[in-house]
Amino acid sequence: MFLTQPGPQLAIRTWLSIAGCLAACSLQMPSESEVFGSAGGKPDASGGAAGRANPLGDSGSEDTGGAGSFAGSGGVVNPGTSGASGAAGKSGALGESGAAGASGATSTFDPAAGLVAYFAFDDANGAVVSNAKDSKKGGKCVGTCTRSNGQLGLAFALRNNLGPTDWVELPAGIFDGHAAITLSIWLRDLSTSRNGAPLFYFSASANEAIYFIPDDKSGSSAGAHLGGVHKGASFVNLWSARPNLADKDWHQLAFSWDSASIEFYLDGKSVGSASKPSALPSQLGATSPDYLGRTPDDNHPALFGEFDDLRVYDRVLTATQVALLYKVR
Repeated sequence: MFLTQPGPQLAIRTWLSIAGCLAACSLQMPSESEVFGSAGGKPDASGGAAGRANPLGDSGSEDTGGAGSFAGSGGVVNPGTSGASGAAGKSGALGESGAAGASGATSTFDPAAGLVAYFAFDDANGAVVSNAKDSKKGGKCVGTCTRSNGQLGLAFALRNNLGPTDWVELPAGIFDGHAAITLSIWLRDLSTSRNGAPLFYFSASANEAIYFIPDDKSGSSAGAHLGGVHKGASFVNLWSARPNLADKDWHQLAFSWDSASIEFYLDGKSVGSASKPSALPSQLGATSPDYLGRTPDDNHPALFGEFDDLRVYDRVLTATQVALLYKVR
């Protein structure tokens, strides 16, 4: 049996059909020389990669792929043709606007919102210490409370000679009914030998108290000291030597306090914290008297210095809010 050879016309039509297919396929796939070098060559990782998207704000530029090189038979390097040009990088997204709280704009924090007590110490009568939030819960000055220039208007000045002769009494139970508070006050400590003199001392008894001493020395500790006792046991004992409050400059002190933590700030920056204190502000009870400048003990040193702008908030201020409060002038 014999196979009949195709005629010339059929052979031509078959060749044209195959050529057309090859031409169409070449539009979809790279040619062999773009993939391999000489016969037996393997792809080399140095072939051109597509251009990467540029994450910056400017439009990404096109990255041209590098020429591929592949090892041919016999180990000779046979350069392939250049890899295809990389796609143009996508335009980078514009940076999102910063969160309002992080922008530093004071409009994000209202220093008057949430105040339960505010003593500006701007009263014309030296014996009066008015509370701008509650006129029925004002304080009074005992002794000779002189006026000086403060950080926001006037300030109270105490000129004690070791023992207390001048001090301020604030209303009883300044934290009463509040499970969370933030207290801030400006201080200019002018003493040279008043170790242990308090800026404030709020207590219901010797077993229920919170106090702050700007210049304290106890054993190996020295510096600013925030202390507190509840049911006779210490619930906070924070110290900071930075900055030195005896430098005779104005400094802002702030203390935030709730069931999660007590945070101690100096000049808008945290200098210490105690987690999960065993007492809440409200658990100190109706503290009385609430002193500025002295302790209940007449034999204890009293403050020689100035203070201004005492605020008590009904919540814990965030670190950002405390930093913004420090900028209020």
